[in-house]
Amino acid sequence: MEASPPRRKPRPPPPPGAVDSLPPEILQQVLSFLPLRDAVRTSAVSRAWRRLWESAPDLALEWRPGTDPVVADGVLARYSGPVRSFEFVLHQGSFWRANDWVPLLAAKGVQVLKLHFGGNWHEGSSNCLGASIFSCRELTSLDLADDCEIPAAPPGLAGFPKLTKLRLSSIEFPVSGVRGLEALIAESPLLEELLLDRLYFTDDEHSYGFEEWVIRAPNLRSLRISTSFDYMWQIIDSELPSVEDVEILTGGDTDNRDFMKLFTGLARARKLHLEIPYREVNALEGLSCTFENLKDLSLRTNFCSLSTMLCKICILKNAPNLEALKFLIMWPYPEELELGVDLLNTQWIEGLLDNLKTFTIYLALCQQNEMHFIEFVLSKAPRLQELRVVVLRNCPKSNEQLLEEITRYRKASPQVNLFVSRLEIANYLLLQDD
Repeated sequence: MEASPPRRKPRPPPPPGAVDSLPPEILQQVLSFLPLRDAVRTSAVSRAWRRLWESAPDLALEWRPGTDPVVADGVLARYSGPVRSFEFVLHQGSFWRANDWVPLLAAKGVQVLKLHFGGNWHEGSSNCLGASIFSCRELTSLDLADDCEIPAAPPGLAGFPKLTKLRLSSIEFPVSGVRGLEALIAESPLLEELLLDRLYFTDDEHSYGFEEWVIRAPNLRSLRISTSFDYMWQIIDSELPSVEDVEILTGGDTDNRDFMKLFTGLARARKLHLEIPYREVNALEGLSCTFENLKDLSLRTNFCSLSTMLCKICILKNAPNLEALKFLIMWPYPEELELGVDLLNTQWIEGLLDNLKTFTIYLALCQQNEMHFIEFVLSKAPRLQELRVVVLRNCPKSNEQLLEEITRYRKASPQVNLFVSRLEIANYLLLQDD
């Protein structure tokens, strides 16, 4: 008779104070603070840990770019807890997986959703999300980018009641898409941060014949718009009562834009980053609103014409509390005529630049009008602490020559520090692409 195999000794109970002795709900709470990969790997720690991650509350389901979508399929099939966040980058050939995931995520109460599609919608291969995206009613943050088409919203579900952050980049909208976007923003009443980057609309692909529409977001604090054409969004002061930080970059394609109306709508902002359009006349002549809250102003502009120079002066006249001023010189065309300091002095009013502390010019060639403006600011800013000039590599003057020239200018501030540096061509190209 064969001897029976030895019985396995029962595993001793964990010693007092061991992690395994903690209640499962405490262990699950610990797991919720771990990255997903580490949380799943804890299943190998012991039998008690084997399935803990599957019900850990608020686990962040986030994967690095290049991850096989099958991995996300497996996790979603096993994970039974509510989803705090879901982040994945899909590539061509797997775009359709998003429409499998979104209904599951909606059922699990996903709060933060980030889906990027690593393709190129210009090639006609964009992924159309299903209408189930609008069933994610617990969303607080939505980030969609690259090669993705948003469908028309079902009736009554255009927005997200808890959404505070919306980022849309290289996204395509269907017919009447601008109205859908208008409703999406307006019906997300808690929205605080909005990014609209290089959006594409099928309404009128060639003539861009859009009707005006308004961005309505009573709690919005941060607004970013970057576009290569003007799809006629409008900003009205009363519709954005909380806005503080605004960046609007249009690539110069704003021929029909009413800039007086635009700037009036931004009167509450504390920080502005804008482009000054090239117009034959001063686009802001007669600007009457005062930017009482404005502390930080960045302008993409040039010094080629009288109209752009006067446009900048109009803004500065109406920003009495401005502390930081930055010019990024774009489209460095030859100057039409020299605009001397005497002409700029005729535009000076009491209080202009009184609170300015820092002044920076990027991509300077140090042409005559640029230098005159530097001289003007130095002579009128009594609290200026720092003047920084970053010149292009092909600027004909050396850093030392520029610093020597600027040092000779009259200075209203005795404590101002002067800095001159040179920008390499690689960094110049990066700035142009921003």
